[in-house]
Amino acid sequence: MRAGGQGGAIVNTSSWLARRPVAGASAYAASKAGIDAMMQSVALEAGPEGIRINNVYPGVIDTPMFYRLGDEQALARFAAVTPLGRAGQPADVGDVAVWLSCDEARFVTGQSLMVDGGYTLAGA
Repeated sequence: MRAGGQGGAIVNTSSWLARRPVAGASAYAASKAGIDAMMQSVALEAGPEGIRINNVYPGVIDTPMFYRLGDEQALARFAAVTPLGRAGQPADVGDVAVWLSCDEARFVTGQSLMVDGGYTLAGA
């Protein structure tokens, strides 16, 4: 992007676990918090060149990754305490990443957007 001189957009996948502790997830959470810190620094460093960088924080998303940790019943329990009443789908996160990459988000940089249906609002 720097060599091209026309700016651009970077979107990382972080995790809500970078901000909300869960027992047993310390290494994963630390790695995602590192992505957050890097993203904020890069936003400052690359912003003057028109390069934007942001993160998405997927919540409980119905993907194979979730099923490494839980089953259908666990997914239903998460959905039951999510204000929107369902688990997320990959497209829910993908659509936000696409938006962050396009011109409509041209003034958004250095941000982490929670894409969790409201799950983390109540400290869940």
